[in-house]
Amino acid sequence: MSKQKNITAIIDGKPVQVRKGSTVLDAAQKAGIYIPTLCYLENLKSYGGCRLCVVDIKGIKGFPTACTTPLEAGMEIQTKTPALQRLRGEILELTLSEHPYTCLVCGDKKDCADFMHTTRKASTITGCNFCTSNGDCELQDLIETLELKDVRFPISYRGIPPERNNPFYDLDYNLCILCGRCVRICNEERNSNVLAFIQRGNNTIVGTAFNESQIDADCEFCGACVDVCPTGSISEKMGKWAGLPDRSTETTCTLCSVGCTMNINTRGNRIVNVGPKPGERTNPHQLCIRGKFLSPDIIHHPSRVTAPLIRRNGKWVEVNWDEAIQYTAGKLEAYRGNRFGMICSAQDTLEENYSLQKFSRKVMHSNNVDLYSSYPDKDLVMKIHPFLSSSFHGRTMDINKADTILILGADASVSHPLVENKIRKAFAMGRNILYANPFPTRTSKFANHEINYTAGEEYNFLYTLLAGIAAQFKEAGVVKAAKLCGLTEDDLKPFVEVLAKSRNLRIVVGDDMLRNGTGLDVLRALGNLSYLMGQKGKCNIMFTGYEGNLYAGALAGAHPDILPGFDTVSDAKAIRKWNHKWDAKLSNTSGFSCDEMLATIGKDGISALMIAGDIPMDPKLKKLKFLVQLNMFRTGLSDYADVLLPVTGFPENEGHFLTLDGTIKKLRRALPGPGKSKTIPAIISILAGAMNESGFSSSRTGVIWKEIESSIMLPAHKAINEMQKIQSIKPKSRKGTRDYPIRSNIPYDHFRYRGNSLTALVTDMQTLWKG
Repeated sequence: MSKQKNITAIIDGKPVQVRKGSTVLDAAQKAGIYIPTLCYLENLKSYGGCRLCVVDIKGIKGFPTACTTPLEAGMEIQTKTPALQRLRGEILELTLSEHPYTCLVCGDKKDCADFMHTTRKASTITGCNFCTSNGDCELQDLIETLELKDVRFPISYRGIPPERNNPFYDLDYNLCILCGRCVRICNEERNSNVLAFIQRGNNTIVGTAFNESQIDADCEFCGACVDVCPTGSISEKMGKWAGLPDRSTETTCTLCSVGCTMNINTRGNRIVNVGPKPGERTNPHQLCIRGKFLSPDIIHHPSRVTAPLIRRNGKWVEVNWDEAIQYTAGKLEAYRGNRFGMICSAQDTLEENYSLQKFSRKVMHSNNVDLYSSYPDKDLVMKIHPFLSSSFHGRTMDINKADTILILGADASVSHPLVENKIRKAFAMGRNILYANPFPTRTSKFANHEINYTAGEEYNFLYTLLAGIAAQFKEAGVVKAAKLCGLTEDDLKPFVEVLAKSRNLRIVVGDDMLRNGTGLDVLRALGNLSYLMGQKGKCNIMFTGYEGNLYAGALAGAHPDILPGFDTVSDAKAIRKWNHKWDAKLSNTSGFSCDEMLATIGKDGISALMIAGDIPMDPKLKKLKFLVQLNMFRTGLSDYADVLLPVTGFPENEGHFLTLDGTIKKLRRALPGPGKSKTIPAIISILAGAMNESGFSSSRTGVIWKEIESSIMLPAHKAINEMQKIQSIKPKSRKGTRDYPIRSNIPYDHFRYRGNSLTALVTDMQTLWKG
């Protein structure tokens, strides 16, 4: 494909070279020439609604808008003539006639701001000093730029009561200037189609169809509308009265495996909001409800544990760190060996999980280390590893490059909203979306073809797909498999016909596909599907995974059979390698998985546990001799714990995160942890020191990362033997047993952080679910 041709134009006497097809506004911004806008958003269709970006182009009558006018070679453009400035001023005056403008043009506005801080908390906003966006309002910037001193038109105040019944943010349409940003980002970028312009003429406002509440209109509360609003019309509740941020930190969200880039704005040691830096609204990072709203709520939650706690006489007693560490170290000494277990969280960084598993193996001499959200079959992550380290690995950025997207067992609108966003964009671009899931979800609205198979029959469904591609629908085994899935040939044919024609396929695999007891069989079937479709063209598989660093946790060694870097404990060469690296004597005995640890408590098995985060209460925990919990909150698990050590959350941490695309991203500390809370590596460092163990002297993230980087970096993408051949598979009938006669389908709760329920912690989430 030929490269796009560059063209040159003259803007304010300055030659500017840009790609053909760029707008005048694109060219001006590239050249660093400011043209005022209110409705413009990067990466969205040109709109031209606010009319403030008008320019003077030689040879063209009138004043066209820069954002909608394609640049042509040789154009001569002026952006700041007196006539343009007068016209922009008049347009801004008309805009302000439906917005409380008194403070905006007041001659004393700079002086009065020092004496009216408390007026921000007024219930009705009638001026800048009453507004939460004061100091970060694009109207204020435009007033200064255009040197507007007065507005000749009277205020036409709408008198609409502010809406405060939405979770997470308030709406005040009296401040809305109808720029359309919120409507367009909701419909064009997020493809949620919740917001629209409603009513007509002077009564026009932004709202939802049939005047439903945003909850009833199926809003996903991603917060994109909040991020792009140029006024205080949409104001976030959490940091509403905190004032303007004095610091912005770009970091990575760990709440799911996408690992979105996020910007945390703080004032002092408090999060004001998660969103664009002040004054940078036109191209905000896209997040979801968890990253945008829930992460600040949990960081500043009043229930945070901020000091070490030890249980004495059945009650929690606050102690200093020295006492807590000495007590914990003394107790753990008695349980070195296979009686100790470590349960980690997939939402922690590589450094945190590396430190935890190293402590378990080197200090406690135990391979009983696992993620709580690990797969039921211990071998599964090792089998997935070749997919993720090969050229067959799909990436989020490539979803809309495919001609067909096959989504298997995933409700990405809940589990991975930014993956869902890519799927919706692909649908809007005319790509074929094939959706297979046990039940309809929001993704169903964006699918060309959908199949709802019987829950638990994921393997048999894949078997029928493979048979369909091979035109073997009539074979007895295929008919049997389809029947087990609750499907007929007529159900499957349209789906398979589209799939078989694909020459560039992306397969998005939800983790539910791998967690029903047939995970290894499903993986083999996926390998066959990848091979068959790869013979026709290009085929990639994306495993979305539960939680955040699920795969990276195993990569860091948080797995009973896997040392860091996917070395195995049964490999004598690998044991020698890590013995040398850590100056240790590691066990070559396979460890217990999380489920096995919990199952063997009190049966000459696990006597002591260290748990990072929270796990569901289990009566067997009462039989433990000693339990250490590393968490931000007291939970039901804390009722069984002997020690509770307060840890920092991901906005308070530094480290590295492996995304589902296979990209290593950095976490940067946005604010310090509260009280006496510490990072997990810091706790492990001082605990190992108290137990007279070497190799943990530094808790600094950079030092730990160097240790990781030197030995367990991901291998380069390459073709692998497992994908180069068809593996033999047959349909399977799964029957209940005497102990487990009933098969049930329980959806995974994606609203958790380190096992802690975000729905229980955040009041607005409870409102949302009730809605």
